[in-house]
Amino acid sequence: MIKKIRGWFSDYVFKRVVRNSAYLITSNLISVFLTIYITRLLGVYNYGVLGVITSYVTNVNRFFSFRMNEMIVRYVSEPYEKMDRDQAGALIKFGALIETCTSIFAFLFLLVTAQWGARVFLNDPTLVQPVLIYGITILTGFAMETANGVLRVINRYRAIAIISLVQNILVAVLVLLAAKLNYGLNAILLAYLIGKVILGVVPVILVLIWLPKFIGRGWWKAPISLIRDKKEILRFTLSTNISSTINLFARDGEILWVSAFLSPLYAGYYKTAMTVINMILTPITPFIDTTYPEMMRAIVNNRWNRLKQLIRKVTALSTTWTVGVGLILILFGKQLLYSELNFFGWRFHVFPAEYLPSYQIILILLIGYGIANILFWNRTLLLSLSKAGTATKISFYGMLLKIIATVLLVPIGPYYLESVILSGYLAGTVLIMTVIGIKGVNHAQRTVVAQNEALSINDMHTD
Repeated sequence: MIKKIRGWFSDYVFKRVVRNSAYLITSNLISVFLTIYITRLLGVYNYGVLGVITSYVTNVNRFFSFRMNEMIVRYVSEPYEKMDRDQAGALIKFGALIETCTSIFAFLFLLVTAQWGARVFLNDPTLVQPVLIYGITILTGFAMETANGVLRVINRYRAIAIISLVQNILVAVLVLLAAKLNYGLNAILLAYLIGKVILGVVPVILVLIWLPKFIGRGWWKAPISLIRDKKEILRFTLSTNISSTINLFARDGEILWVSAFLSPLYAGYYKTAMTVINMILTPITPFIDTTYPEMMRAIVNNRWNRLKQLIRKVTALSTTWTVGVGLILILFGKQLLYSELNFFGWRFHVFPAEYLPSYQIILILLIGYGIANILFWNRTLLLSLSKAGTATKISFYGMLLKIIATVLLVPIGPYYLESVILSGYLAGTVLIMTVIGIKGVNHAQRTVVAQNEALSINDMHTD
């Protein structure tokens, strides 16, 4: 076993994925512990209100988002690897222009709908001002996705992690200061706003500094007319936008669904459960971003065995972590999370007893998110194989079933029923995408082998 693990880390692709992911994990851990502190600071109801405000603004932005980071990784990787700097520059500029326009539209949409959102999801129209203030993050993130995509293509994961780490530390300091001065919910929301501004602006600045070195000083002058396969790229970006919208209704908008059908109190329970689930996801989530470029490199260079090896290794890693932590939560979760703990004489609760109803939600979500965490590469594999449409169709039909179940059952069922529906949606869609993706890899590999054999036969006949 030890020799096998050593052999894995001698694989430079797997080693690079793990190293790049480690940079991101370090930053995410601070965010998780900060979130736990905020739950204790605000209480269940106010924590639910905070979650609804941030979720509403974030989901409005996602509604208009074309996930430009995925487009950049998908289409810039090949010209960058092949030293086609003009093509890479044109694609980056194209992505930044689209993202800037959609950010403006998203902010205008927020201005129009903020009053309605505060009334429906918060049951309090007077909270429209905090929604609008936090909405500034939409404008400050005008080209954030494009910039992060570029940083991934040029393998600058350390920079992404440092940006995230700095903003998390700053937000933590501001939250602690707000707690000391008893400033409450609005001060914490302001701290979140400052952190989001940093995440939106700094990556763009770094890309503007580094791109002249990597693709030339006049990269921004490359005309968009140079872009090949514009229709394919537009289909891809539209597909990712649809996929993002599907996730908005099916997964990312859970706090809004719960708050609208039940109340912000139950949204607080649900957000608390997601805080714990995120502790499980945190070490694995960065692998989604770091394996995608490596998948693209392997596919561009027809290295199908290397792609399979990478998938096997990261899956073994994610399975070990997810199953191990999941068992701890099942066996000892209630005691560890809600009972008083004694750590070398220091007595404390991770969550106060008032948060105990969230434990059932945690156990239910553990099933769906556990499967999604183990097979985290399912969607990015389809994107790498140019099957973005397939991923979108699977998610879309799953979303329809989930929305119907949510609307019909959640208002009349137990408070944890939404977590059952979400867990089923995640497990079903992830497993289907995984099977299709693996079949696609095997088919592509067989096709390449057949083509090589045909070329060899032709060469023999020519000789």
